[in-house]
Amino acid sequence: MRALTAEDLFVAVADRPGVAWLDSSDGRGWSLLAWDPVDVVTGDGWVDDARRRIRANADPRVPFSGGLIGYVGYEAGHTVERVPVGRATPEPGVHLARYDGALCLDHATGGWIAAGTPGFRADAERLLRTALPAPPPRAATGHGERTTPRDRYESAVREVLALITAGDCYQVNLTRPVHVSDAGDPVDAFRRLRRAPAAYGAYVKVDERRAILSNSPELFLEVRGRTVVSDPIKGTRPRGLDTLDDQRLRHELWNSTKDAAELTMIVDLVRNDLSRVCRPGSVAATAREVRAHATVLHTHWPVRGELAEGRGALDAVAATFPPGSVTGAPKIRATERIRQLEDEPRGVYTGAIGYLADGGDATLSVAIRVAVFDGEDARYHVGGGVVAASDPTEEWQETEVKARALQRALLTAPRRR
Repeated sequence: MRALTAEDLFVAVADRPGVAWLDSSDGRGWSLLAWDPVDVVTGDGWVDDARRRIRANADPRVPFSGGLIGYVGYEAGHTVERVPVGRATPEPGVHLARYDGALCLDHATGGWIAAGTPGFRADAERLLRTALPAPPPRAATGHGERTTPRDRYESAVREVLALITAGDCYQVNLTRPVHVSDAGDPVDAFRRLRRAPAAYGAYVKVDERRAILSNSPELFLEVRGRTVVSDPIKGTRPRGLDTLDDQRLRHELWNSTKDAAELTMIVDLVRNDLSRVCRPGSVAATAREVRAHATVLHTHWPVRGELAEGRGALDAVAATFPPGSVTGAPKIRATERIRQLEDEPRGVYTGAIGYLADGGDATLSVAIRVAVFDGEDARYHVGGGVVAASDPTEEWQETEVKARALQRALLTAPRRR
């Protein structure tokens, strides 16, 4: 019998209440698997409610031995920032479940550690002894997509360009929803989605009908002790057909003045947001770089700071949410334009997914490459930052590139490009 994988263990507990899998399918860092939450934080008072549920002590061997796992949706932005009040969404605006522990996979060693209360550890160790290899996921069943028409999306891009020319804003992250009918089982869909490795994969079972799947490449916030890091992304190219093509596209992205300007604006915004909760003078950007992901190339530019005395992970989230890379600049004006121009609420998409651990550490991704399942139907969103140098046709094409991994996971016959 082959050695058990993280996916085998996930399938073994997938029917349990509130299963959550934070999945570093790129093989770096840690993956966390938890189930049977004891409580759930939701609603507009989520920051204070979450603070009351995070305990001081934690197991130092692992990143998570108890705490909150889940998401804060984009529409909850108004609870922490002066952005427009979010529109109603089918899924809860916030879902942060309290877990008594987690099975933690250290990708550096390949070893599992069951951490948490004695009851949770006993359950997790029993799972490690009894789980069996999972059969392959069933094939995708989604057979059609419904989205914003291309001419409407490009028209919205032109409206943003006119606003930028008028001095109203500098950048607006414009997105569009995609609805997939008969998408099937979310567990199988996530198993297919993670075949495109990502640093911040996530599966969150909200209830018996609804589940959130994500395959995000972007770190929103990581807190380790007093250090906080954000790693905004801007600029996208498809992966090349071969190594030489990849190098050509990487060079093109690195030298794009439009993409560099787009990222610079967001890095400045992130630095300003983090400065609200960090020690004066400690916030600084590191170095811009192009990174290869499973289906795309992106430019990243990490920002690092040191939290001020009395400030913690939740303070950092509240100061920086919603993420600047998926709103625009200035943030409040950009969110106002998003509300006017986008057809539907974003929901989980462009919020944050991850954990807030006992002891104070946290890791939250930007909720992109996200599919929201409601029964057997699913929706996802794609988008990009519009700046003065944007071209409406190219902006549409960028959204098509970003849709590839989700289309492969959800559709019976994804379009070729």
